[in-house]
Amino acid sequence: MILDKIYQYFDRNPELKVLFIFNNEFLAAELQGVEWRSGYRYVDFKGDWFTIKYNLDNDWQNDKVILMMHQASPLQMKSLQSSFPLMDVLVANMEYHSQDYAAFIQQNGLPDTDKKMVRFIEKNIIQLQSDKMQKLFAPYYQDNSITTDKFIRGFISSYMGQQRILDWDDIIVRLLLMGRESERQKQTDFFVKLRGSKDVNEALKQKLTDIFGISYDENTDAKVGNIVKVLKYNAIVQNLAPSDADNYKQNRINDSLALQQMNRILELALSQEKSSTALMELFDELGTDIRDEELIRWYGTEANFYFVPEALCLPIIKTLLEKEIETEPEIVTNRIEDLLLKHNDHGVMALVMDYALLVARFYQKALSLGSLTLNTPDEYVMRYQQDYYVVDQLYRQAEELYFKIDPSCELFNTIQQTKSNLNQNYTKLCNRMNLEWIRCIKDAGGMNEVHLLRQYKFYEERIKPIQKKVVVIVSDALRYEVAQELIGELAKSRHIATLKPALAMLPTETKYCKPSLLPHHDLKIYGKDGDQDMSVDDKILDTTEKRNTHLQNYRDGAICVPFETVAEYNTDKNREIFKHSLVYIFHNVIDKTGHDGNAKQVTQACREAITELGTIIPKIHASYNVTEVYVTSDHGFLFNDIVFAEKDKHKIEEDTLERSSRYYLTNSDKEVNGIVKFPLGDVSGMVNGSDVFVAVPQGTNRLAAPSGGYMFTHGGAAMQEIIIPVITSRQERTDSKQPVGVMVLDRKLSMQASRLRFKLLQTEAVSMDMKERIVSVALYYNDDAVTPIKTIPLDKTDPSLDNRKIQVDLTLNRNVDAKVLQLKVFDVTDDLNPLIKENVTNNTLIENDFDF
Repeated sequence: MILDKIYQYFDRNPELKVLFIFNNEFLAAELQGVEWRSGYRYVDFKGDWFTIKYNLDNDWQNDKVILMMHQASPLQMKSLQSSFPLMDVLVANMEYHSQDYAAFIQQNGLPDTDKKMVRFIEKNIIQLQSDKMQKLFAPYYQDNSITTDKFIRGFISSYMGQQRILDWDDIIVRLLLMGRESERQKQTDFFVKLRGSKDVNEALKQKLTDIFGISYDENTDAKVGNIVKVLKYNAIVQNLAPSDADNYKQNRINDSLALQQMNRILELALSQEKSSTALMELFDELGTDIRDEELIRWYGTEANFYFVPEALCLPIIKTLLEKEIETEPEIVTNRIEDLLLKHNDHGVMALVMDYALLVARFYQKALSLGSLTLNTPDEYVMRYQQDYYVVDQLYRQAEELYFKIDPSCELFNTIQQTKSNLNQNYTKLCNRMNLEWIRCIKDAGGMNEVHLLRQYKFYEERIKPIQKKVVVIVSDALRYEVAQELIGELAKSRHIATLKPALAMLPTETKYCKPSLLPHHDLKIYGKDGDQDMSVDDKILDTTEKRNTHLQNYRDGAICVPFETVAEYNTDKNREIFKHSLVYIFHNVIDKTGHDGNAKQVTQACREAITELGTIIPKIHASYNVTEVYVTSDHGFLFNDIVFAEKDKHKIEEDTLERSSRYYLTNSDKEVNGIVKFPLGDVSGMVNGSDVFVAVPQGTNRLAAPSGGYMFTHGGAAMQEIIIPVITSRQERTDSKQPVGVMVLDRKLSMQASRLRFKLLQTEAVSMDMKERIVSVALYYNDDAVTPIKTIPLDKTDPSLDNRKIQVDLTLNRNVDAKVLQLKVFDVTDDLNPLIKENVTNNTLIENDFDF
């Protein structure tokens, strides 16, 4: 439109050589870089009068020149005429004038009865005629929805480089984030453009003042610094009664509507990772006068802060870890879950809080165990299946997460001490648990009083009766608690998997236990080269090839393969493998890494095992038509991330046939302090060696032996070593599982400022009977969602109700006059019938549409 109008000046007046445009920064920006018709020249005058005069008389004498002058027009201000060197050229040519505002109103069908709008158009007619503005506002002209507020927001949005009209929340978030040092040039450009419209400038100032009590300061580099201080202060303390000691309370917002608007702006900035990170940078740069340590001093670490930035989060978490996590873990869990919502962190602090949650849950479980003295070995097995394994699992998971935390984190020294205490406490608990377990077995008369499937009878009792295709995966050192986590992953598929415990042979050592899982007539202890081994039908089966040959003696078409072969996922090769009636797959990730690895590598190996097995088992069912897959292990392991000094290792003072850090073989049946001995024939399937005894330490003590590994070890009779998993996974043609349920834990739901926070409970764990469910959650008014609709997967496999709680945070994104809204939770497959419908008291807010 602007170009057409400029061309029309020349078209209507063929004698026109120079068209002057005065004091119009908006048009200067619009015309920058425009391609002109041949014979037209656009010149942005920079102050060189002589060159301009010369070029007009010489080089440009055949061009039609558009001359942009960054000053007032001498024709409009006569006082400038005597000092304007091109006055003669101006008089001989023409000055550009914008279209009459009345004609603009008529042309675009705008209401001439709206005096406020008419005044705005009159004052801003030049900008409104630009192509950019015409394109921005055209849809609103056409549907008659244009308002003065939209004009103002449209101008600001355009100055911010946007091609759509932003709402006020979005505008204010972007304005604040431009206050960062890295955005100063963008901020400068914005304010240069903003000064081009007094109406827009004043409207923005008024909007900020209505919310924050202050506006921006154009005389400072930061400009929005004071607003940032008000935002940070009120975001943190708004839930708290003012403290007399609070030196910042003059910044407090008391107007409830203004506070709701401020909260909506805060929530909008925190809604995306990029803008959330930018807001934290802004607080760090411009909000430092609101000192977090002072707020902690005045209000305390236990205060119910509304928003918790990292600097405020640090002392709170430090206090929880140092003073409460071991004695009040439930309080720590609730506090950390609350902080996770209020902190909105996507980086290292979120990892720290997740770590703190795992450690707190460990202590919660440990404190809930009660007496560790039980009456029978079977009671210990039952408790291990139900409770004790969770302690092992939480310890391992906490270790795994610890190694993901950046050592540069400010809290790392505290975290290290927390980890050290956890290591010691887990070690003591694990030892006490197993002292009682071993005592009970000894008092009961030996391992025969443990009524579980014996490892060496696995093939005979579980596999031999199966007349259809079956796959057995033997995963070296797949501890029961790791298998329990694997079951959680398998539960997410439609196939049915069950986990049962079995009893491994003693010693719980690979060379004895793994071959015993194969079919056999007899097992024998076999001494060679000063060491011991075990023969299966008089053969040492220490390679996959030997095991393969042996297996085929018992079942035609049976085969043994290493996991790596199957995990290549070569479809043709695997089809050939799984045509066999029986396939043994030997998987070795945990044991291979554990003996020579550090604690980080051990936890990573466990995660890798869960991932690999959780992937391959459903694949075997789905792709190769195998209806039954069994997973078991040769043994479990003890895992303690501590240093075992020589003085802490139990010295072996009698002759041995073989020794390791967790057992030794001996011909002596003499009692030894701290040692329990079992006849080899009672604790294994070996038919010879009647004079051989397996000696194991009581509890979890380590023996002084040349075998090396003490942090990760096995061979003894601790529950973690000897109770092994047997997973049975069966193919289901149809999905008959019911989805898990959901309920709202909170009652009398109400908004806090612009936000609703509450907890959902996944009522059942995802299991072989219950499948995961995905739900959508939002607040509704008259069947319209008035918050973003959040999608939440209910996929938790944890048997503990406390660990199936899900915190939900909803923020209103439009103005609603109703006093009561409805919280609705739908299954994503059915948006007509809500699973939950609860009333919620309402605060009124306005619409947000943010795309940072």
